[in-house]
Amino acid sequence: MTAIMQMLTFLGDHFYFVLIAFFEILAALALLVWPKCRRTAHAGAFLLPEEEQMLLQEIGRDASEAFLLMRRYDSMVLGAVGDVQALLGVSLQQLQDDVTAMYRNIKNPELGSRMERSYRAWRCEKPLEYELEMADGQWLHMSIAPCRNPAYELVHFHRSTAMHERERGYEQRLDKAEAASQFKTSFLFRMSHEIRTPMNGIIGMLTLMKGKIPADHAAMQYVEKAEELSDHMLSLINDILDMSRIEAGKVELENAPFSLRAFGKTLDDMFARQMEKKGVAFAVRYEELTADWVLGDSLRLNQVVINFISNAMKFTSEGSVTVTFRQMLLQGGKLDLMIRVKDTGVGMKPEFLERIFKPFEQEDASTTRRFGGTGLGMAISDQMVRLMGGQIVVESQPDVGSEFTVFLSLPVASAPQEEAPQKQPAQIEPVSRPMRLLMAEDNEINAMIAVEILQERGAQIEVAENGKIAEEKFAASPAGYYDAVLMDVQMPVMDGRAAARSIRAMPRPDAQRVPIYALSADAFVEDERLSREAGMNGHLSKPVNFDELWKILQQAVQESRQTN
Repeated sequence: MTAIMQMLTFLGDHFYFVLIAFFEILAALALLVWPKCRRTAHAGAFLLPEEEQMLLQEIGRDASEAFLLMRRYDSMVLGAVGDVQALLGVSLQQLQDDVTAMYRNIKNPELGSRMERSYRAWRCEKPLEYELEMADGQWLHMSIAPCRNPAYELVHFHRSTAMHERERGYEQRLDKAEAASQFKTSFLFRMSHEIRTPMNGIIGMLTLMKGKIPADHAAMQYVEKAEELSDHMLSLINDILDMSRIEAGKVELENAPFSLRAFGKTLDDMFARQMEKKGVAFAVRYEELTADWVLGDSLRLNQVVINFISNAMKFTSEGSVTVTFRQMLLQGGKLDLMIRVKDTGVGMKPEFLERIFKPFEQEDASTTRRFGGTGLGMAISDQMVRLMGGQIVVESQPDVGSEFTVFLSLPVASAPQEEAPQKQPAQIEPVSRPMRLLMAEDNEINAMIAVEILQERGAQIEVAENGKIAEEKFAASPAGYYDAVLMDVQMPVMDGRAAARSIRAMPRPDAQRVPIYALSADAFVEDERLSREAGMNGHLSKPVNFDELWKILQQAVQESRQTN
């Protein structure tokens, strides 16, 4: 008995190899002593010595798996261990009569045919693996492995239903999480629109108030502070929405040509005067930049670099802020670009650098109290650059300063021919006669504000409560009657983009030429693209900057009148 126990211990330690060897011996015995063997009535297995029967019983004790020994050249099943009938729904005798009976109860019959073809093409390099869904709803994992004797194969079936149920549970939880994320994103989009609409009214009212109050009046400082707070609130809304869109995978990158030197010039125009007022030197430099025009999303890259410069200006009270564009490598039509923003500000502690790109992170609570912000700017910048295929490297020392460096690889582009003669917007002359505008706006307060502000600047405005009325007014007017059309996007009856498409399709000479601009609470890059695809000339997000809008209208109307 001790010898038997030692044998079983050895077999337990070398189970798989012993099992294969056992089946090989079994097959050899079957071939040698076939006439002397007899079968049991219920299992179809050979009668063996007591120890071998004990081994079979131990191996076949697990009801969730079974083994078959199969001869390679004719796919003959020579023996089995385990409850084949319970797993496959067919008996060993049926398998020995027809090996394809193992596919009989598969839920998808076509899978059996594919398995048969893949088995015939199999060269025994590695085990064949299949996941089988059975007609009774259970799952089996099936593997076919070559034995050491290449004339035989070991087929293993293992019930894998529990694993598939776990996977379904994971998928259901993932679906719920994605649905919750989508709901959150949709909610934030709706809230953005709902918040921007009254914000447009508030900032518009402040603009009107500034025009009624003398510059030296005591109340003017309250108006200016209210404008600052409104701008700050909008920046918070923008940050939260950008982060939400990134998390939801809804950010679309543009791939259009832009000039790096023009990009740097824009940064200089934006920040040079502000830095000068603060007593901080500001410079934009170009190092070894032989390629100027590249393909990419200039608006998103602009957002990233402006965020770095804004932070540098915020945390630098003396010294300098320097932006450097450096060409690292130009090869194969691609430019490896470095954009660095370096400041001499307060710097950051090493422990904060490890979490600087995590959402809602700031170095300490006093940062929020002193400088404001959500702590989302860096997380958004990092995600944007990753979407562009680049990376951001940060170096900083307390009381020394910080360096934020973007590394990107961008395709080189040819300079558009129309960019050669640079236009000078500053030379635009006021239009010779009052501008006649058609404005579609369903919000009464926003319409009132726009009418009053633009009328103060000399425009004549007709208001339509929705896109359908705007379309009808344009269609009923003489050619050239309206100098430009301003369209809200989300309106009842007919939205602004549908109205713009309808106007562009009208068979009249001014339908293609009249400038159409979206004034919308939809404020994303994708929204601007949709407006342009609808035939609009541009897209201005609410709250509307009426100074910017007036400049755009003057230039567009002047060009349109010259064309006519």
